Amino acid sequence: MPRERTEIFRESDTQEKEKIIVLAFEGNNTERIYFEELKGDVRFNDELIYLHLLTREPDDTNSAPNHVFNQLKTEAKDEYNFDSLDELWMIIDKDRWKNISKIIELCKNEENMFVAGSNPCFEFWLILHVKNYEEITEEEQIALLENRKVNSKRRYVDQYIADTCGDGYNKNNPRLERFLSHIRFAIQQAEKLDADKEDFPSNLGSHIYKIAKNIIKPLS
Repeated sequence: MPRERTEIFRESDTQEKEKIIVLAFEGNNTERIYFEELKGDVRFNDELIYLHLLTREPDDTNSAPNHVFNQLKTEAKDEYNFDSLDELWMIIDKDRWKNISKIIELCKNEENMFVAGSNPCFEFWLILHVKNYEEITEEEQIALLENRKVNSKRRYVDQYIADTCGDGYNKNNPRLERFLSHIRFAIQQAEKLDADKEDFPSNLGSHIYKIAKNIIKPLS
């Protein structure tokens, strides 16, 4: 029998919030670090939102969408009695995966479960924090979407972030304070790119904005 949702609050002094949002990640580094940093940021709406991040062991390479779905379902959806307002999100990239449409349909059949996809990858969401999309040339857009390797350790998107920021970029230490201060700009840009309201971005785009909108404080 599923446990009560209040049991997901691990801190003993945490009061029950209006909404629980649970995230499961395809990546083991940047995505988790981003949301950990956002939880501690002044823009996070900690009065109403409890953000719970599912984790994997560092050596767990099961990052395919079906594995992310299974983790979110078994460790959250089937484990607790969530309220109708609660949200359980898969955060996945386009990359090479072929079964994304199937996973989206599975989520649609499950109450509370959603997909926030990025094309080509989560790092494009970071780009939207620090670069005006309208200033990205058509040639750069094509290269971003293809996201090919530029050397043995780095792909084009990562290099683009490094060049845009002007002071380097490391996926394991992304120095997210330079991005989070522009999160509202990223939301605005990502939502504009999602004008057709697709289930998953078919071109350059990121649906992380759907989560971000729900967890930051409204402008006063």
